[in-house]
Amino acid sequence: MKRHALVLLLYACCAWVLHAAGFNLTRHLLGGGDAYSAGFPAKLFAATFSPWNPYVQLGQYTFANTQFQPFYPPGLLLIWLSPNTFGYNCFILLHYLLAGYFCYLLCRELTLDEAPSFLGGLFFLGSGFLMAHKGHQAMMSTTVWLPLMLTFASRHARTGERREAVFAGLAVAASLLGGFPQATVYGLLLVVAFWFWRGGRRAVAGLALCGLFAFLFSSLQLLAVAETLPWITRQSLSLAQFNENSLALSQFFALLMPNLRGGLHKVPSFGPGAEVVEVFLYCGLAPLVLALGALRRRETWFWAVAAAVAGGLMIGWEPLQTLLFRVPVYNLFRAPARHMQELHLALAVLAAYGWAERKRMAWPLLAVGAALALAIGLAHWLPVFPNAGLTQPQAEYWRATSLRWPSPSVLFPVLAFAATGACLLLRAPGWLLGLVFLLDIGSVHRTLYDNPDTTDLYGAERRAEVSYLYSQGLDPQTYRILPLDLPLFHTYPLLSMMYGLSTANDYTPMWIRRYQTLTGFDLSGGGGEAIVGHRQLLSALSIRYLLARSPYSAFSVRRTRLYQELAKSHDGITVFGNPAAVPRFRFARRLVPAPDLATAKALLLDPVNFDPARDAIVEGLAAVETVADGRILRQETRNNALAWTVETQGRAFFVVTDTWFPGWTAEVDGRPAPIAIVNGCVRGVFVDAAGRHEIRMRFWPWSLSAGLAATLAGVLLLPWAVRRRRTPK
Repeated sequence: MKRHALVLLLYACCAWVLHAAGFNLTRHLLGGGDAYSAGFPAKLFAATFSPWNPYVQLGQYTFANTQFQPFYPPGLLLIWLSPNTFGYNCFILLHYLLAGYFCYLLCRELTLDEAPSFLGGLFFLGSGFLMAHKGHQAMMSTTVWLPLMLTFASRHARTGERREAVFAGLAVAASLLGGFPQATVYGLLLVVAFWFWRGGRRAVAGLALCGLFAFLFSSLQLLAVAETLPWITRQSLSLAQFNENSLALSQFFALLMPNLRGGLHKVPSFGPGAEVVEVFLYCGLAPLVLALGALRRRETWFWAVAAAVAGGLMIGWEPLQTLLFRVPVYNLFRAPARHMQELHLALAVLAAYGWAERKRMAWPLLAVGAALALAIGLAHWLPVFPNAGLTQPQAEYWRATSLRWPSPSVLFPVLAFAATGACLLLRAPGWLLGLVFLLDIGSVHRTLYDNPDTTDLYGAERRAEVSYLYSQGLDPQTYRILPLDLPLFHTYPLLSMMYGLSTANDYTPMWIRRYQTLTGFDLSGGGGEAIVGHRQLLSALSIRYLLARSPYSAFSVRRTRLYQELAKSHDGITVFGNPAAVPRFRFARRLVPAPDLATAKALLLDPVNFDPARDAIVEGLAAVETVADGRILRQETRNNALAWTVETQGRAFFVVTDTWFPGWTAEVDGRPAPIAIVNGCVRGVFVDAAGRHEIRMRFWPWSLSAGLAATLAGVLLLPWAVRRRRTPK
């Protein structure tokens, strides 16, 4: 136990050095980008255990949005203990610690000694995939469980113990609850192959038991996703989307030169579609040298093949991708470059084996040195190689900033290679090589994320545009806002939850299909400029204020001449008012029938014949109907339960401008009432008589009941499943 505690402590120190040194963990968020705009507020909301999130789109099923990690134990515990920036940062550092430790356990299971196992864990902790995806906290926290799955798979293959397969299933469940199923699915391809390689036929029973417990303990999330898939836009991809963010062959030289195509050391990235986090192959030069030295050992062949297969899948070769696109589940995921997780894990394991062969490192050093020289030469003298897809000015700028000696692009890899070679040839201790690796990978990684200050997230008064909205009397329970462009980071969709604001758009791969069909928002929540000309649509969605920062967005609103330009904050954010916006809860007077969504959309966008304050387009209605008016006497709003006391003058129709979803049920005066689809995507109920009435709506989908039952079954079965078998005397 003392040895394991020491290993954990050392990995914690390494994670702190790479990610936290020099930053105030109570203020600076480790990892900007998506971690700031989505990951942090999503984790805070997940800690409320609310199945419905009313703050984005017009509401969504939280448990089906895997990137909220609604049932992920490490996140829930840390955010519950510290619901702030510090808690989130501890969550990030914990997972880098776990990445190293779980890979250490895998190497120990593969009969490697302490020193090579520790180095293998360190190499995985600092691998390019995990370092570059720090901002994608769900992806990172999903991947770290892969080596633990492999550890228990190996133990089951070796011993045949039922409990080892069950523990593997719990590791798979943790990975699934980690929130990025693509990483889990890709990792399971490696686990299945490894299990059969180590255990032969024994793997069949082990995988069955593993799959059972993985399902039971992740059923709350899996069943929520299954229920939601028919109603969202991400139930399928096109072949072009499936192949997005693959890795060009030329980019594989980034294993040797991290700045080969720009993007690091503050050099802009110009490659076509070159999103740095998706093409960041660099994992340090020490693992590459050691991995080459390990190839002489037969037991490393599986890992060499695994690395080669992962590299091949990352390329996105069109004939192979066309075939893989026909594979169910696998074809739901884009960005083949994310197979990098298997490549980097395989390299870490190979490097651990290679440490045992460190006395014979001359030829691996020569091979990597020659490859590094080749990469530098090609980058300098073959312009078509690194600059494919670049304009001439871009290519010239890239060369001027990236490849002139002694620019960091060339100097850092050369220095890292020299230091690695010296450690190996002089037979330096493992801790010195580990230190060289930390300096190598850390020098590159520190430029990937800006680690933003989060001080102004804690209180609406800290942001000028948010403070202004509240000063205008905005009631976020009644009206919504629409941020129009991504530079509006603080009031962009998910961060608005920090201020208690409800936004009409979202930042998620999961969009309710009806709502996105009506609005046309893209995955990042952008696209609002295209619908500002349809004021009746925005009014019907209860959008009271529009916020614009970029000149284009502000111009898009001004040219419609439909909105009031109210104020501009000190950050250049212009606030526009929409006085025609209707309240979130209201009574409609005129009901217009629509047979389907397409008809409802056409009617909704008709500025002449549709009045949001008076009309409601109701699917399934037989004919146009005029109903009585009513008023709301009292209302009670919670995330997944709504209640109103109303008074009507006759048969009336009550509209709730929140997303229609099958999990919602309604009662009027204690009796079940059917919920109608209104205005293409929201909810409405009939109130049949005059007088005072009680209306209630509650969200409890079938997947929540089934998931709770399955999880309880898993908890009850677990003691039996992990009990050790008694060996006969």
